[in-house]
Amino acid sequence: MKFNGCPRPMIPASKPKYRDIADILRGEILGGGYAVGDPFPKEFDLCDRFAVSRHTVRSALSCLEREGLLKRNKATGTVIRSVEPSAAFIQKLASVDDLLQYPVETRLDAKSLESITADETVARWFETAEGTPLSRIRSVRSRIDDGLPLCWSEIYVRREYAGVFDEVGKDTRPVYRIIQKLYRLEISRVEIELGAVTMKNPEAGFLSVEEGTAAARILRRYYGRDGRVFETSVSMHPQDRFTYKLTFANELTST
Repeated sequence: MKFNGCPRPMIPASKPKYRDIADILRGEILGGGYAVGDPFPKEFDLCDRFAVSRHTVRSALSCLEREGLLKRNKATGTVIRSVEPSAAFIQKLASVDDLLQYPVETRLDAKSLESITADETVARWFETAEGTPLSRIRSVRSRIDDGLPLCWSEIYVRREYAGVFDEVGKDTRPVYRIIQKLYRLEISRVEIELGAVTMKNPEAGFLSVEEGTAAARILRRYYGRDGRVFETSVSMHPQDRFTYKLTFANELTST
């Protein structure tokens, strides 16, 4: 993906039909229409209801099965497994490096690349002065298996490192790792901030959620050996799309 310094338009892709059906069925399950163990409508009944192919219905049911709401069995049919929402993705953390990046089961799809000058908010995120020239990539991170969008991400880097965006989509490593390779930078420390926000358009549209949906915001600042921030990433995860699971091992010694 070539970075030319010019903004590219952000146009949300139309949502696949099976995702629309999955959203409707999920709402019925979570809305109290079923109890755990209840039989779920058969595939051909859902085909008639939504006027779609069996393949489309199966894709919708597969989404709900992965979310833990349905249990499918060839002998007994499909039944309700849970009526409680579960996180669409759980990232287990066992090391500092795990905390800084996403699992390989996800991909980053760039929506726009542009040169900007830091406003008050971005300057605070980047720990720089207002008006500082930066480069920004705006993107959606999705699951590879079914394309479910997990979060909206904005990644800011110093203008001299804008070449890193040429590698996005070709190099699957996190952006900060690509910067390290291209520019031989060393990381001195990383700061992570967790907060809560509500989704706004057009970002909400890219994630197929309603404007105003609650979301977790994760801000990461990467510092070089000179003490300056060289990259800041800001990711927004809708409330049911992502969970961090941290495990800290404490070695106990007898005294």
